Amino acid sequence: MTNKIIAKGDTVYIKISPDIHEISMEQQVFFLRLTEGIFGYSEQIRNERLRILASDCNIQYLLPYLSTFIRDGIHANIAYPDLTLLIYCVRMVKSLLGNPHINLFPVLHEIIPAILSCALARKISKYYYDNHWTLRDFSVFLTATICEKYNNPVNNITNRVIGIYLKPLKNCAKYHLTSMYGAIKGLGSLGDEVIKTFLLPHLCNIGKILFLLFEQSASTITLKENNQVLLEAKHLRSVVLNVVAPVLLKTNNVNDGGLMYLQQFGYIGRFLYLEKVSEVLLDTSNILLEVLQQ
Repeated sequence: MTNKIIAKGDTVYIKISPDIHEISMEQQVFFLRLTEGIFGYSEQIRNERLRILASDCNIQYLLPYLSTFIRDGIHANIAYPDLTLLIYCVRMVKSLLGNPHINLFPVLHEIIPAILSCALARKISKYYYDNHWTLRDFSVFLTATICEKYNNPVNNITNRVIGIYLKPLKNCAKYHLTSMYGAIKGLGSLGDEVIKTFLLPHLCNIGKILFLLFEQSASTITLKENNQVLLEAKHLRSVVLNVVAPVLLKTNNVNDGGLMYLQQFGYIGRFLYLEKVSEVLLDTSNILLEVLQQ
C-alpha cells in the first residue's frame, strides 16, 4: 500500500493507493473506510471510526499502514498548515493508544516523531491567532502517555523524548516561541523530577527572551507582528508559571519577598514568586473557610 500526498489549495490530503499484494481486499476496504470516515465532513462518522480504532482487535493487522498514514498526514499538514487535519491525525493516535487489543511498540518510530512535531513545530496553523496551543498540549499529553506505557531500560524512550524537548531550550535564540512552549509543556508532562532536573536550569535564559519581548518597542515591528509576538510571549510565560510554580511551591518555602527567586531565575523569578504567593494565599483562605464552616 502506497501513500501519495496531494496538495489542493492550502490543504494537503493523503491519497491511498492500495497494493493488493500487501493486504487483502477486505482489509483494504476496511482501511479506506476508516481513514475516509475520519477525514470526512461528518463528525458522527468520524467519531464512529475513531471508536473502531479504539476497540477493534483487527486494527493490529493495519497498524503499519495506519502509522504511516498518520506520519505522512502530520508532516504534510505541517508543511502546508491545516490545524483541523492535524487534529484528526492526533485523535487517531489517541484512539490507537486506547485500544487494549493492539501493541503500538513496532510503530513508535513513526508515531512519536510525528506527535512531537505537533508539539514543537514553529507553525501548525495557518493563522497565528488560531488555537493551536490546545493541539500542542494534547500532543504533549499523548507523548507522555506513550512514555509511561512503553518506556523500559532498553529502549529508554523517556530520556530520548526529554532530549528532544531540551533542544529548543538549549538555544532559545534559535528556536521560535511556539517551539519553546511545546518543549516546556512537554517536560512538565513528565513529572516533577524532570522539571527540577531539566527545566529549572533554563529558566534564566527563557526569562531573558521574555524580558526582551515584553520590553520591545512596538515601533520597531508592525502591529500584526507585535500582536503575534506578544500573544506567543504571554502563552510562553503562562506555561512556565503553570509548570514550574507548583513544583517550587512544594520544595521552596523561602519567604524573602522574592529575592531568591530573582537571583535564581532572573526576570521570570518575579512572576514565579507572585504565583507562589497567590497559591499560598488561596490555600490559606480555603483552610480558613473550612474552619469557619465546621
